[in-house]
Amino acid sequence: MIPALLVSPILAVAQTGPVEKLPVFKEGIILGEDALPPLIELPEFPTSSFANDDFDAAQAYARGEYTLARTLASIQSAQGDARAQYLLGIMLRKGQGGPVESANAVNWFRKAAKSGEIYAWLSLAEMAFANQGGLASGDGRRFLLSAAKKDSTEAKIVLGQVFSSGLGGPLDVEQAKSWFKKAIYDGSVKAKQLLGNLLFSQGKDEEALQLYKEAAREGDIRSAYQAGIIMADPEGAFFDQAAAAPLIEQAAKGALPDAMTAWAIFALQEEPPRPAEAARWLRKAAEADDGEGQYLYAVSLAKGEGVMMDREAAYEWAVRAVRHDPQNSERRALAMALGSALPGPTRARLEEIAEQPLLILTHTASP
Repeated sequence: MIPALLVSPILAVAQTGPVEKLPVFKEGIILGEDALPPLIELPEFPTSSFANDDFDAAQAYARGEYTLARTLASIQSAQGDARAQYLLGIMLRKGQGGPVESANAVNWFRKAAKSGEIYAWLSLAEMAFANQGGLASGDGRRFLLSAAKKDSTEAKIVLGQVFSSGLGGPLDVEQAKSWFKKAIYDGSVKAKQLLGNLLFSQGKDEEALQLYKEAAREGDIRSAYQAGIIMADPEGAFFDQAAAAPLIEQAAKGALPDAMTAWAIFALQEEPPRPAEAARWLRKAAEADDGEGQYLYAVSLAKGEGVMMDREAAYEWAVRAVRHDPQNSERRALAMALGSALPGPTRARLEEIAEQPLLILTHTASP
């Protein structure tokens, strides 16, 4: 689903007749699974910080010497060192320096948590939600509450997520709001964005927009994009395209893929339009694996709009776009139209290229 305000004129290559301007598809953009990160994001302890710790197991771990680190952590854990106990739990859970031992990892995480290592509570919650080490999903909330009582902002954020999703227990939106607000009081920008999402899902657009704007001012690119999209909806109560533009731009320059696509469409809506600028941002979005950006970039290449015409490169990007959404009739129609004009061996070669991860590709076209 196009994450932008209006459909670009370059879409006409795959359609007949004039292209109408479409309003924002609010639910699909802001609340759809393509737009949001995974529901629960439990923070992982920054194990790179072990390089600065003065105990032997941490230094061995930082060097990647996991077998030695596991041996040393076992010795130091038995002596009651909470950091070593937590590190040992990490290695047992991940199978670093030896086999995976989930139940034993739970045991050491419990010891570390009781000794004051807050991240151990979060690791226990993560294992509980994954039903690992003999833990059940319902245990997760209890572990998070223990961490929240120790004033863990991360735990408060995740409690907001689990209460708003019903993970590990009953759904409780008011509890979710309460925990998000506590995290916001701690200074969490992420909690503002998540509370904004929750309020938006309840139709409280004005409150959500205010939170998104606040988070955007504090540098959160997802919030900037969401605020921009709300204000770019010509049928919405908060339509203000001039105010939306810098927010979308902020998110695009922050490398948010769907915002790159939206910002490209802004460039096409200006008077006069800036097709070369649009193509540049569409390529960025396409290479960041945004399906809509891939589709629109394929259209740009097929028409030579803002970029040198290249039907072969267009076909590659169209195939990638279809793989994101095989049921999308516009994407399939574009790929079929472009593919039908190519020789069979060329088509097969491009389809093979389109199967490769984007990070290792050298593309055939440059804006």
